[in-house]
Amino acid sequence: NMWQKVRSIWKFVGTHYIDDYDWFFIGGDDLFVLPHNLKTYLASLAHKDGTDPKTKEYFVGRRFNEGSYFNSGGAGYTLSRATLRKFLANMEDAQHCAAKQRTSMEDVMIARCLSHLGIHFTDTRDARGRERFHPFAPGKHLHWTPPKPGERDWYEDYNKEWGILEGKDCCAPDSVSFHYIKKASMVRHMQALLYSCDLEDQ
Repeated sequence: NMWQKVRSIWKFVGTHYIDDYDWFFIGGDDLFVLPHNLKTYLASLAHKDGTDPKTKEYFVGRRFNEGSYFNSGGAGYTLSRATLRKFLANMEDAQHCAAKQRTSMEDVMIARCLSHLGIHFTDTRDARGRERFHPFAPGKHLHWTPPKPGERDWYEDYNKEWGILEGKDCCAPDSVSFHYIKKASMVRHMQALLYSCDLEDQ
């Protein structure tokens, strides 16, 4: 019943903190997030658009299309203050915001609600089409290949509209998040690679 849990989280955050922050990010405990990249990217959005997230509605993450658009919950997503405020004002709408529904598809549910409210996803790719929010671990993205003829891959299906870049082009240098970082050793390894390696000694 992830959807009802996430609704409760947003309600609590909105009730107690909505006027304290401009952006609100949600992700699971197996998500590795690079906070500086997230903060820098969100600031760049507002600067590029000449807007204020207090009043401009943003829904930021890794977009998928499975018949309707949504941002991957696994990769984490961000709501601007304006978006969270509008969601809170409408979250009890049973018809359009699935207020009573019990499902694990919390990412699909909130996307449907926000779409009904006129809030759509932000394309978070960089200028070269590389993704910033990632539903898998780095190695999975680096080595991903299209399925063989006759086979199907949900990841390819969900990305058919814009395609998937392979190899080193999978991931933007300023990537924000990677999903399925489940083991403490994986967290330590990524932390060391990102922040402790001296490239001049390589």
